[in-house]
Amino acid sequence: MKLCRLMSLIAALVALQAASVAAEPFDHLLTRVPAGANTLVLIDVETTLAAPVAQEEGWGKQLELSYVERPIFLPPEANKLVMAAALRSGDNFSRLWELAAMELSEPMSMRSIARSEGGYVESINGVSAAWTPSDAYFVSFSDRELGVMFPAERQFVSRWVDFTQKNSVSQLSDYLRSAAQLANSKVPILLAIDLKDVVRPHELEKRLQDSAAVKKSGISIPEAATVLASLQGAVLRVAVGKDVQGQLRIDFAEPIAPIEAIAKELVLNTLDDLGAHIEDLVDWKLELEEKAITMRGPLSEDGQRRVFSVVEIPSTKFSTLKNAEKEGSKEVSESKIREASLTYYRANEVLIKDLRRNLRGNKASSAIMERYARKIDRMPILHVDDELLDYGSQLANSLRAMALSKRQGGIQSGVQTSGMGRGRQGYSGYNTGYYGRRSGGDRLYAAKESASQRSAIQAGAMAESKNMRVEGFKLIDQHSAAIRRQMTQKYGVEF
Repeated sequence: MKLCRLMSLIAALVALQAASVAAEPFDHLLTRVPAGANTLVLIDVETTLAAPVAQEEGWGKQLELSYVERPIFLPPEANKLVMAAALRSGDNFSRLWELAAMELSEPMSMRSIARSEGGYVESINGVSAAWTPSDAYFVSFSDRELGVMFPAERQFVSRWVDFTQKNSVSQLSDYLRSAAQLANSKVPILLAIDLKDVVRPHELEKRLQDSAAVKKSGISIPEAATVLASLQGAVLRVAVGKDVQGQLRIDFAEPIAPIEAIAKELVLNTLDDLGAHIEDLVDWKLELEEKAITMRGPLSEDGQRRVFSVVEIPSTKFSTLKNAEKEGSKEVSESKIREASLTYYRANEVLIKDLRRNLRGNKASSAIMERYARKIDRMPILHVDDELLDYGSQLANSLRAMALSKRQGGIQSGVQTSGMGRGRQGYSGYNTGYYGRRSGGDRLYAAKESASQRSAIQAGAMAESKNMRVEGFKLIDQHSAAIRRQMTQKYGVEF
């Protein structure tokens, strides 16, 4: 009996050890993510930076300009990185909040973060935190674990800290929890979006009816609508070796047979709606399963940048923190200001060029402009010339104004067309004309007329927002040229 008990104890210890070894590498960091997240990014930074393509292209270089030039921002001080966000599917996938939790290779003090970012240190719910002007809070969970929250809502951060102190298990949705298990040493980067219940059935049928691809394919709209309404989510797995290969999987709860003829078109349109248009996918191999669409192929730098701009870490300056700590309050030389300013200006140039290219034919242009405005807000500002920082701030605000114009144009056209078809007189629908109820012919005429008016109003709103975008870029070009001349004269180097 004693021998049996001893053997049982040994077996239990072996099983416990095996379970510990088999524990997923991101499990602990995933417990930092609140239940409201619908988007998740996992990156094994060590494995990714060790890959041949990362070594060759310098993904881990500690250069501020690399924030905008690299396809994916990978803080070299992090071993593992988890990013999560709550995206609003009904508002061009804008962010309610986003956060990051990372396992560090070496300690990083809140004081150095605050100094380098131009912020301050305080205690939130008993934890040291650094507020930064990029509208983010850094939180020190431990010497080797750092959290970042955007936006910098102090109460929300306090509740997040409280959540992390009490929580020990993953609170992710079933879809995201299942997707997280797909990251491994061969697939060190993963992006997953939970899309369950985001589809609005009444809007879906209208879009299917208006779709040229649907009309051409001849598929059944009601059957297609049933499938698309059962959308569960999407997972992008990225393998990094001598090159970068991607696998995108779209999951449904219903069999996808009714939409097989337009499967690729639907995937590309969905990415457009996310503001993550990727040319690479046109040539990717398509595979259809009973309830899933899978595409796979090479992922270019431009494609990586598009995809991973959906969720980004709310900071940009990890690689300069230690230097900032050493410098302390020493007087900064003009050469250091010149170099920092030159880097800042060139980084803005990169973003503007990339933005122009990204907007071509992209339906989610307002989301993209807001995304790039946020990139500018988050660029390193330590030692940058004050006048150049003012230019950057104005540039970001201009992009937000252009994005707002695009959104308001859509809202305005929606309001103006919302009552059409109810009556010839306009929006109220109360008057039916001098002779009471309409005849069938009158109703048909009214429907045709309202459709024509709808198209005209929508076209007018789109033209107006396009004109503002054109004028906005003209102003951006003028201000960019002016600040370039000013900085070149001031520092005696070509900006």
